[in-house]
Amino acid sequence: MAGKGTAELRRRRGRTVARRILVAFAAVLLAFSITMAWSVFAQRRAAQEALLLRTGYVPLLLSLGTALETQNLVSAQLNHITDAKNPADVRGWIETQRRLRPLAFAGVRSAVDRGLRPRKDARAQQLGDDIVAEVGAIEAFLGADGGRWQALFAALQQGAREAAEEERARLIEIEVEGARRLRELGRHVERAMDELALEAATRERRAIELLLLLGALSLGVGVGTAFYVGRVLGPLGRVTERARAVAGGDLRPMAVEAGDDEIGELARTFETMVEAIGRARSDLVAAERMAAVGRMAAHVTHEIRNPISALGLNVELLEEELAMLPKEAEEARQLLRAIRGEVDRLAGLSEQYLSLARRPTRQLEPGDVGALCEGLLSFLRPELERGGIGCRVQVDKGLPEVKLDEAQLRQALLNLVRNAQEAMAGGGDLTVQVVAAQGGVEVLVDDSGPGIPEEVRTSIFAPFFTTKKQGTGLGLAVTREIVDAHGGRISCEALRPQGTRFRIWLPAADHGAG
Repeated sequence: MAGKGTAELRRRRGRTVARRILVAFAAVLLAFSITMAWSVFAQRRAAQEALLLRTGYVPLLLSLGTALETQNLVSAQLNHITDAKNPADVRGWIETQRRLRPLAFAGVRSAVDRGLRPRKDARAQQLGDDIVAEVGAIEAFLGADGGRWQALFAALQQGAREAAEEERARLIEIEVEGARRLRELGRHVERAMDELALEAATRERRAIELLLLLGALSLGVGVGTAFYVGRVLGPLGRVTERARAVAGGDLRPMAVEAGDDEIGELARTFETMVEAIGRARSDLVAAERMAAVGRMAAHVTHEIRNPISALGLNVELLEEELAMLPKEAEEARQLLRAIRGEVDRLAGLSEQYLSLARRPTRQLEPGDVGALCEGLLSFLRPELERGGIGCRVQVDKGLPEVKLDEAQLRQALLNLVRNAQEAMAGGGDLTVQVVAAQGGVEVLVDDSGPGIPEEVRTSIFAPFFTTKKQGTGLGLAVTREIVDAHGGRISCEALRPQGTRFRIWLPAADHGAG
């Protein structure tokens, strides 16, 4: 039981309103965080690519342009060297450009080292490696023609025009090829820049789409959370409306449709409180009614007891007088016996009313309910069997003691047995069970009679309510009063296929009398 209670407590804690609202807020925060994270990622990626363009690709492209320009100057001077009036000056220009060419190639490598290789972009690093390798190959390719340059300058110096033209044509082919390869490297860098720009544009478009999607998702989650929180807190509004209705006097029990959180528990507790207030008010009205009836019954009974006693005494005197008359007075004697019976019935009714009015003090002492039931049924069994009623008593072992007033509880049980006896006028079965239940003892009185209609069962404990032609309607009212005074409960149930069960619960002695 302790483990079950702990599990129930944990389950309720897991469904608290605060936790539900926190989860809803966490869902909104998660959607917003995803949106912000993607936005930050997109912005950071765009910044990295812009930095790569500015510090990597653009300086590299410029350094390649410088190298190509140097190469083109060499080629241009070479085209006119054989027609120059002063070949020595042209040679000086060419030698100068050739000495600048390694610096241009070094500038390309430096641009790669500064702008591409430090980046974490694998594609940029690969491009840098390819550029450096190709620049090295071009430089080696162009540096391999040193002998031809010497041959060209020697032919020019000797005035061997035909040999100079031949060497110049070969050198032009080499220089043009070098320029072509440098241009191809520039185009390669430009393609990489174009790809980067295209990817950036594509990523920007996707980022906008995703931001719109995530924004819509965040809005949807927010709206859904608002509806969810409204639904969670909705029962609180119904509890408030119910409280206003109760304040206006509506004490009818209402069905509770609430969850397992604090608001649901509040709604159930509130309805339990309303039911208890309604029951207390009904009990108060019944108690006031019983008190008024008791006072009236005491007054009326007091006024009629003396006449009834006088009638009874006179009937006894007349019976004694008639007993000495001959047998012809038998009819008169029968009339007197009938009168005596009615007088006795009136006396019994007056005693019932007095028992309702007196409310005698109860002396509650620990006792054995099972033994009390067995003793009562043992006393009544011959009478019940003469009426064709089979009687059984079942008492569980180890029953706790109950604080009881033996005489009054016996009277309450006797009233139930008498009711069952009257319900089975043609015979039947009566079963009395005494069992342990809910921290006390439960007494079940079952009969196999025709049963009590449901619309009647709700009123059978009310004073003066009866379905019998000559009943007073006080027996079950007194029984309920006795059970209530013992701190117990009494109820009436229908049995299937027929019959009635009266259920009495009494608290164990160690729990008090209530």
